[in-house]
Amino acid sequence: PFEATKRVVGGIVLLLGACLLAPVPLSNVLPALVITLIAFAYLEEDGLLLCAALLAALSILAATGIVIWETASATGWVPGLL
Repeated sequence: PFEATKRVVGGIVLLLGACLLAPVPLSNVLPALVITLIAFAYLEEDGLLLCAALLAALSILAATGIVIWETASATGWVPGLL
């Protein structure tokens, strides 16, 4: 499973790394923790930990997407995008 999921995990880590660029205090703790969990899963070759870390990563990315969408709609950019 580790060879098959390299690109998926790489893409998720890339998106989590982009979440680390937010200039909001303490907003980078959860993405950094999930990146660490993914690294431990690869070191230990633990598929269950990798699944748990990917599930946590997807929830963090979903929450980040919701925050970005709400921020864009509050500023009036959403009607221009649609």
